[in-house]
Amino acid sequence: MKRQKKTTNGNPYLIRPRIYLCPDLIVGPGKIELLEAVRDTGSISAAARRLGMSYKRAWYLLDTLKKGFHQPVFEASPGGRGGGGARLTTLGETLIASYTAITEACAAAADPQLAALAALTKLTSSREQPE
Repeated sequence: MKRQKKTTNGNPYLIRPRIYLCPDLIVGPGKIELLEAVRDTGSISAAARRLGMSYKRAWYLLDTLKKGFHQPVFEASPGGRGGGGARLTTLGETLIASYTAITEACAAAADPQLAALAALTKLTSSREQPE
C-alpha cells in the first residue's frame, strides 16, 4: 500500500516530478523515497520493507542510479553475524537535496495555477450538494 505524501505547505496538492536525465536514467519520487529510507534505516532490506517493496526491487532501483551516474549512491557492508548495513554516499545525499529543491521550486512556480484548480474542485463539490 502506498503512503500518502503529506504536503509541507498545507496545500491540498502535491507535485512529484520525474526527471529524465538521459534515456537510461530517470530520477523520481520512488527512487528518492528509497534513498531516504536507506539513509534513515541504514539498511537496504529495512528500507525496502518500509516502502513495501522486495529487496530485489530496491537493489535494482539503486543499481540503476549507480549505472546512470557511473558511481555509487550508497555503500554497503556485508551482512552476517554482526549484521550488515548501508549508508548513502555524497552523491546519494546530493540526489535527495537536489530533487527536494527541484520539487519545491516546481510547487512554488505552479502555486497560483494549482490554487485555481483546487478552487474549482471546491466549486464543483459545492454545486453537487443538495440544498
